[in-house]
Amino acid sequence: MSPTEALIAEALLNTPAAVRGIGIDVVDVQRLRAMLERRGRPLYDRLFTPAELALCEGGSPHHRARRLAGRIAAKEAVRKTLGAHGQGCGWLDVEIGRAESGQPLPRVSGRAEEAFRQASFTGLHLSITHEAGLALAIALAV
Repeated sequence: MSPTEALIAEALLNTPAAVRGIGIDVVDVQRLRAMLERRGRPLYDRLFTPAELALCEGGSPHHRARRLAGRIAAKEAVRKTLGAHGQGCGWLDVEIGRAESGQPLPRVSGRAEEAFRQASFTGLHLSITHEAGLALAIALAV
């Protein structure tokens, strides 16, 4: 290996992974809350895993709705990072857990996991925020 090749190899090893996919989504908290109240348990089961519902338990109905809206925004943001690879991903193919630090932790399964592999991604980063009755999430795939 030439000195130039060695420098390039070292630079590549010390360079953080490049962003290869990005997704963003916003959800109106009251609109989601009204929809969930109107459609009931079948809609909860269609949109959320049991683990997600458990994470959103407790607190006032408003705070629960905020947490659920954040997860919907996050799921859609993650699905958007997959681009064309993500066609056909269902709501339950992306699960939004929580790390010990409190940071949202995306998990993919089923069609989303297949799309993740097809896109050759190695990781997902996710952030969720709430403001003025909205839940917003941004996801980055590397």
